Amino acid sequence: MKVKTTRFGEIEVPDESLITFPEGVVGFKDAHGFVIFDCGDQGIFKWLQSTDIPELAFVICEAPLIVPQYQVIIGPKEQDILELQKTEDAAVCLILVIPEDPQETTANLLGPIVMNSESRLGMQLVLVNPEYSTRYKIFQPAENEGGAENAGA
Repeated sequence: MKVKTTRFGEIEVPDESLITFPEGVVGFKDAHGFVIFDCGDQGIFKWLQSTDIPELAFVICEAPLIVPQYQVIIGPKEQDILELQKTEDAAVCLILVIPEDPQETTANLLGPIVMNSESRLGMQLVLVNPEYSTRYKIFQPAENEGGAENAGA
């Protein structure tokens, strides 16, 4: 499958790499098809690229790699949408914002991306948790590593 993007031009991806978001993502309800691919040599970061909207792409990372204690409750409705048999089988990723100074990169803990790799279905959850923030700094000073004080910033 060929995917048109504004950042990378036209890219070729295997058809089986398509992930369907039946409800779209927050702010983009018409964006149903996405693919994930590596973000250059940066290891843990990936691109979540829309196949419907060429300019829509997010940098994502698996949540446990950034916030090991991060927990998401996936309700019965969401489990049905994702065709998820067990919630622990879900892949949970965070959308990152990388500003001009990469040391100020933040993760959105209140809007995780949840995917079922078996069914190739995904969705963005909207969490209500006062301990989490939309601007969690992923590069912590040594004394704050893993601290809750950053999560509510």
